Order: sequence, then C-alpha cells, then structure tokens
Amino acid sequence: MKLLAALLFSLVTLGAFAQGQVLDEHLPAGPFPVPGPIFGPEGQQVGTAKVYPQYVEIFNSDDQLLGKVGIIVSRGAAQLQMVNQDKSLTLIGYAKHGRIFDREDNVLGTYFWTPTYSFVYDTEGKRVGSTKCIAWPRVCSVGVAGYLLRLIDGKEPKDESKP
Repeated sequence: MKLLAALLFSLVTLGAFAQGQVLDEHLPAGPFPVPGPIFGPEGQQVGTAKVYPQYVEIFNSDDQLLGKVGIIVSRGAAQLQMVNQDKSLTLIGYAKHGRIFDREDNVLGTYFWTPTYSFVYDTEGKRVGSTKCIAWPRVCSVGVAGYLLRLIDGKEPKDESKP
C-alpha cells in the first residue's frame, strides 16, 4: 500500500511539473523559457532564442527582444509566421517547406533542423549561422533563420508604397 501511495504521489507530482503547474509558490512555473544560443557564420554567439510552448522570442546579443515566431492556423493549414517586436507587431515573413519568405513571397534562404541543432543558409547555399534548440526545434529554427537572414530586426518595416 505504501508503494502504491508513493507511486501515485510521484505520478501526480511529475504530471504537474510537466504541465507547468507550481506545487510550491517559491519555485518557477516550469522550465520556460528554454534558451538556445544563436551562432553566426564564424561560430560566435550573436543572439538568443527563448522558447516557450507556443512561440519563440528572438533576442540580439544585447538581450533586446527583436521579434517572435509562432504557429498560426489559416484556411485549415498551420503556418509558421514571424513578427517584429515593433509597436504594431508587423507580420514580416513566414516559413514553408524549409524556406524563409518575406511579406512579398520572396525566398530569403533556407533552414534545416534536427532535434537538437538547426542550420540556416542564404539563397546561394552559404551557411549564415546555426542554433542549438532542444525544445520545439522547427519553430525555433524558423525564428533563428528570420534573424540570421535579417528579416527579424525589431524595426518597423518600410512601406515601399509611400514616397
């Protein structure tokens, strides 16, 4: 009976932590954000991806929030969308089939992800950087690609239609 009670307590405790619930108000609510370093082409750290369950925040090397990437369901299909962290949270691009697109549907580069590492390439196939994301690697990879390909910069996009 003691073994059964101990097993039940362990399952309830582990389940609560897995769901991010706090059993003690002095402990943090789960493991989020999970940080992932962003590396430039020479292997130097140029930023950080902070991974949450439903989105990823991209920070530069000064720890300034530049943008976010998340999954948006549109017309019955899930798409990875990127927004800048400007006043209007402007939609700046998206990812599809391993490619990164800007708002005008131009391909800016590609990304390749594994369960641990992600790699970003420009349109000529040159590696522009990488990251180590151990949580939600595809979403993390897209955010890092947007940053390394200079799509996510935290600034309001220029409106080409204005003089």
